[in-house]
Amino acid sequence: MNFELDQEHRMLKDLVARFVREQLIPLEPVALAREAAGGQMTLLPEEHARLDSMSQELGLWGLDAPAEMGGSDLPVVAMVGVNEELGKTITPYELPPDSPNLRMLMLTASEAQRERYLTPYARGETVSAIAISEPGAGGDPAMMTTRAERDGDQWVLNGRKIWISRAASADWTIVMAVTDKAKGARGGISAFIVERGTPGFRVERVSR
Repeated sequence: MNFELDQEHRMLKDLVARFVREQLIPLEPVALAREAAGGQMTLLPEEHARLDSMSQELGLWGLDAPAEMGGSDLPVVAMVGVNEELGKTITPYELPPDSPNLRMLMLTASEAQRERYLTPYARGETVSAIAISEPGAGGDPAMMTTRAERDGDQWVLNGRKIWISRAASADWTIVMAVTDKAKGARGGISAFIVERGTPGFRVERVSR
């Protein structure tokens, strides 16, 4: 199997390299200074918005999103080149949308969910987060204690999550919860889309 990038994908890789070199690397000292001051390596909202605007103008949004949703539908091998360049900076910025959440929805979302969540997300119109890790369990699904139980036509989730990137700004969050304790991590965990503003959904602490 040929893993070499073709000319079009090499050109994209070069474009991402220029974006990293000219826009992301100059922000590294600022992000590091915030972390050294006792906070988190992060970007301010206005810095993030500026990068979003510039990356969108360059056509770097939705690179692996479906073409019918406004994306470029790039193959995995092309995204390897893109991520190789993004990995050359410590500035905490990702090209929208976040690929893991995008791929999860592409594989599992119902038609209604695709229309409500996936399509606007693929176009970069919404922000997502994913909640897996928990106090006392870390990222180990086998130790997960957050439960989801049916209540009529709805599900009620109970639990706490930690280390959720973009939790405070996300329009919706994919929350992993145990639905069958007997099966545990092997078939007993389900994913739920929880919209911002849902009763009981609270971001209690934001690291800075």
